[in-house]
Amino acid sequence: MFQQLRGAIIPDRAEAEVMRSLLVVSLVAFAFVASPPIAAAQDSCDKQFVVSQVSLATTTQLLPKEQAAIRARLIGRCFNDGEVSELGDRVRDTLQNFGYFRATVSEPNTAILDFSRRPQPVSLNVQFTEGARYRVREIEWLGIKAISADQILSISQVHPEDILDTSKVRETLEAVRRLYVAIGYPAASIVPEVQVHEAGHWVSLHFSVLEGVQSP
Repeated sequence: MFQQLRGAIIPDRAEAEVMRSLLVVSLVAFAFVASPPIAAAQDSCDKQFVVSQVSLATTTQLLPKEQAAIRARLIGRCFNDGEVSELGDRVRDTLQNFGYFRATVSEPNTAILDFSRRPQPVSLNVQFTEGARYRVREIEWLGIKAISADQILSISQVHPEDILDTSKVRETLEAVRRLYVAIGYPAASIVPEVQVHEAGHWVSLHFSVLEGVQSP
């Protein structure tokens, strides 16, 4: 990250206090402006249950911040009976974002905390085994003609020796697809392939590009 420092006028103490007060007011105002959409999203829950508590596998070796990320993806989620497995899919997806590509997640167990409310708040117990953490060792793009490797590298969020983060792989694919659209290839498609190497716990990423015809 580059920073450019420019000349600045340093206010006296009285002016600084006024500016600090204005800053606080601005932040409070921003918080109130941002609140209605959040409240509206919470009020729009029309399903049977809502997750209010989350407990994770006691055997997990995840870092506290990683555990917090899983809980954050579950808390407040609304679901109906028969949709619990989708919550397990969210946990698996989060684990794969941390590099645990082979993580296994059991269907979460639920316990209703208050039968009188609608939706009914539930406690969610999630059991999983994260397994080994995988790294990216090789990245290969096939079929690219209309754009250069340097262009892809400039927008890629995945690089050799990175921890495998499946969300960054998806974001990179979407960015490259948008690049193709921007230069006149709206039908371009990208087919990803992941080759897993258990010895050493690493993966090879191969992306096959079908560019299609450039629009006039």
